[in-house]
Amino acid sequence: MGVPPAWTGITFTSKLNSAIPPSLSPSEQKLPSPFVVAIIGASRNIGAATAKAFAQAGATGLILAGATESDALVQTKEEVIAAGSSPDLKVTILGADLEDTDSAKRVADTIESAYGRLDVLVNSAGLFNTHASAFNKLDAVQIDQYQKPMAVNYIGKAAVTQAVLPLMLKSEGGAKTIVNVTSILAHFANMAAVGFNISELAINRLTESVAEAYAKDGVLAYAVHPGSVLTLPGPVGMPPEARQGCVDDVGLCGAFLLWLVKERREWLSGRYLSSNWDVEELEAKKSAIIQGDLLKMRLVSETKTGRSLCKQ
Repeated sequence: MGVPPAWTGITFTSKLNSAIPPSLSPSEQKLPSPFVVAIIGASRNIGAATAKAFAQAGATGLILAGATESDALVQTKEEVIAAGSSPDLKVTILGADLEDTDSAKRVADTIESAYGRLDVLVNSAGLFNTHASAFNKLDAVQIDQYQKPMAVNYIGKAAVTQAVLPLMLKSEGGAKTIVNVTSILAHFANMAAVGFNISELAINRLTESVAEAYAKDGVLAYAVHPGSVLTLPGPVGMPPEARQGCVDDVGLCGAFLLWLVKERREWLSGRYLSSNWDVEELEAKKSAIIQGDLLKMRLVSETKTGRSLCKQ
């Protein structure tokens, strides 16, 4: 594949990060207190690394949910406690399978009973595929390879968001922030597994919908690509050449999210963002982003020269 088009968002900033830059080191970023964060999909990979980043930055409460209350989730809890910088840090774990929408209420009830507030929800849980046919063209894809990613990546995240919103709205002085971990593959029609791509495109639009609907209530919502990370055990049947491009640090997303939520950035709410982007350059584009309403899903219009002009 050649250089991807600009509308994929890959090069929205000219400088891109693959590892955590010193300026975004979690130990160098500080959160206000109290600060309670729920991370859905925290057993391993990006969710676990993000939980540790928030602990390092001074979160006082962390709710870590996995599909089950597994040994991996218990290990994450131990590592998060060890990484914590706040003496008030409290960590709770629970099983929440996003294919079962009833688990969303269990998440919300646990947060309210144990903490009484919620500042940030990080919807990190994701399902790429469960069968190698997901990488085929439509006529050779098992239909559940559309159904399962949509059930977890879109319906599951929507259910958790719906369940925790009442508590988030009444959390005094809260950050009132929702982060949906998405993927740059949302911008591609036929790369990788199209069922996964479509589910990520759906969560991008849901993020924009939440941001618009609850803006007057002070809610901020972001859809964030975590970088190209080789998560384990990895997608079933993923081609070897695709794995070679997954070179980004598993902790990059958490570091980027700390920068994003440690202060209110209304000008980015409802938009698609990438953890790879340089934050100083992103801030320098603030006026252009606001004036052009960029970084949202939009149709492409044509300029007088015939070249595509897109709202990325």
